[in-house]
Amino acid sequence: MKFIFLCLLFYVNAYAIITIKPVNIGENPGTSGIIKGSFETKRGNSDVDNYSAGLRLAYDNNSSYVVWSDFVFSYGKSSGVTNTNKSFTHLRYIHKLYKKSIDWETFLQAEHNEFTMVKHRYLGGGGLRLYENKRHWGELYLGLGAFYEDISYTTQIDPKEHNLRLNSYLAYTNKFSNESYLSYVFYYQPKVNNYKDYIISNGLELNILIYKQLYLNIVFYYDYDALPAIGVKREDVSHKTSFIYKF
Repeated sequence: MKFIFLCLLFYVNAYAIITIKPVNIGENPGTSGIIKGSFETKRGNSDVDNYSAGLRLAYDNNSSYVVWSDFVFSYGKSSGVTNTNKSFTHLRYIHKLYKKSIDWETFLQAEHNEFTMVKHRYLGGGGLRLYENKRHWGELYLGLGAFYEDISYTTQIDPKEHNLRLNSYLAYTNKFSNESYLSYVFYYQPKVNNYKDYIISNGLELNILIYKQLYLNIVFYYDYDALPAIGVKREDVSHKTSFIYKF
């Protein structure tokens, strides 16, 4: 209970996803965590500052459920002008429904992104997760569910949104060793009453063990919003290289 309270406390006060690889029940029993960070500073011909930090906390009872939270913040400036300012918080509870092949899950999420004009986006939902593990082929996940979202924009033109969206995702993980892996996830999230309003998200992650509990983490993202805020591009492509410390 103390851990769940801690997760909720961070959800309220802390500010994209720490790792793409899905969390499995029994994979990391007890309390665990991941710290992720990256920074870039340039002076002289260039004046650049980029910072990104993230934290994952998890509790796995090793039999029937796992609860975990991600907290990520990114900020960047170039020649004194801010060009990145976004945050992401996610809390998820996964419970075994049928052996090791079907889980049910519920989640809460909050995010902010100055450069997609999103003042805040709050959502809550849940669904089922189907899981298949083939030793030589990797782990495959299929998620089906729905969520409710509340969006407020920084622009005066765009109205506030209150939407019900379907949530479907496909995820794949292939381990090179016990600690190194390649993961991919694809999300498709259409609005229930307007399928022309949909969000697509793709993520590709490479995680490599460097030494003991230190890892190199490389992530590529491609996001597509069919109906973004006015003046915002539909596509977003990003790449991030970070170091991760697991505890």
